[in-house]
Amino acid sequence: MTAQLILLFFLFLLSAVFSATETAFTSLSLIQKQHLLEKGGRRALEVYRLTDKPDILLTTLLIGNNLANIGATALVTSLTIHLFGSQSVALITGVLTLFVLIFGEVTPKQIALARNEGICLNMAYPVYGLTILFRPFIWIISGISSLITRLFAGKEKKSFTLENLLQMVSLGENIGIVESYEQQMVKNVFRINDTPVKGITTYRTNVFCLDRESYVEEVLEEILEKGFSRIPVYQENPEHIVGIVLMHDVLKSLSSGEKEFKLKEKMVEPFFIPETRMVHDLFVHFKREKINIAIVLDEYGGLTGLVTKEDVIEEIFGELYDENEEKEADKIVQQASHEWLIQGDCSFYHIQDRIGLELKHDQRILTIGGYLIEKMGEIPEEGATLKLPEGSYIIGKVNQNRIEEVLFRKSSQQEH
Repeated sequence: MTAQLILLFFLFLLSAVFSATETAFTSLSLIQKQHLLEKGGRRALEVYRLTDKPDILLTTLLIGNNLANIGATALVTSLTIHLFGSQSVALITGVLTLFVLIFGEVTPKQIALARNEGICLNMAYPVYGLTILFRPFIWIISGISSLITRLFAGKEKKSFTLENLLQMVSLGENIGIVESYEQQMVKNVFRINDTPVKGITTYRTNVFCLDRESYVEEVLEEILEKGFSRIPVYQENPEHIVGIVLMHDVLKSLSSGEKEFKLKEKMVEPFFIPETRMVHDLFVHFKREKINIAIVLDEYGGLTGLVTKEDVIEEIFGELYDENEEKEADKIVQQASHEWLIQGDCSFYHIQDRIGLELKHDQRILTIGGYLIEKMGEIPEEGATLKLPEGSYIIGKVNQNRIEEVLFRKSSQQEH
């Protein structure tokens, strides 16, 4: 009797160990596995090898767990009949089920979630030994399981995606490991892969540029007032940018005694880029070629505007200001619980981040102003109203065929 009780205790303990080990290995994240590898050691390498073949790992642990549970059940049934008779089997089976559930499944799994790295390291070699011991059974079970999986789930394996990474970062923010601004920066780093240069361009109507034939003395006061370090220069009209003047060169010439010289004498070749290029590509080019400003062209070679290295950096880190710049007004200002005042040049990304609104739009349109003009089919008048599924828009300000400001009220369906 004593030997049977000891064996029963051992089987229960074995069941708990298998349950804990299964949870420990399956809950091990990619980051944790990488961390274990960096720490080094043969056990860490074995953990990585085992988790690299999850079908073999899980089959091994499930075989071991089921053998332990079946053995315990058979032994308890035998002892119950011997001691209390067959009429007590049903009652003892119910008690045994509850016992196994609490001490053989739930509790070990909870412990494993908290100590998964340590359990994986300690169980790496024993589990590897079991994979060898159970190999014939693993082949049979894995073969049947793989066949059924292919029939119902296909052959494609799930891989770690960008969406998974962003979800992990978001989870890190929720539990306090990652700051909210850090989460936003991570999102922005990947977002610039899909953001065309047009989306961060300063449009030609807002670009400060000068005639290449201008004498520096004539425009110096205007240049100093603007405070730009690089200034586009044009030939004949502002649509035809032919060079960039570096204020460093201008001031150097002035300090050396030069006075009567034209801007064209100090200009350098501009770097042109199509508006359809992605911001990420532009950033790489800025870094590689050591340039700081690009002239953006549309599909017909016409001037769209310009973009600077600072514009690209701000797409990742947010707005940056120096001592000579005034802080720009927020492009989205909440007026009431479900009402926002939005600037017409506000991007869809900004709207999605601030309001949680994902608008379906033509990929060539990048701002809320362009979106509304497309929907209305014309340049609206101030005070015009447009109702769409996401809510209603009231046009605030219109200037030079552009919507400068709009009041947005979210619909009741979007609120939930």
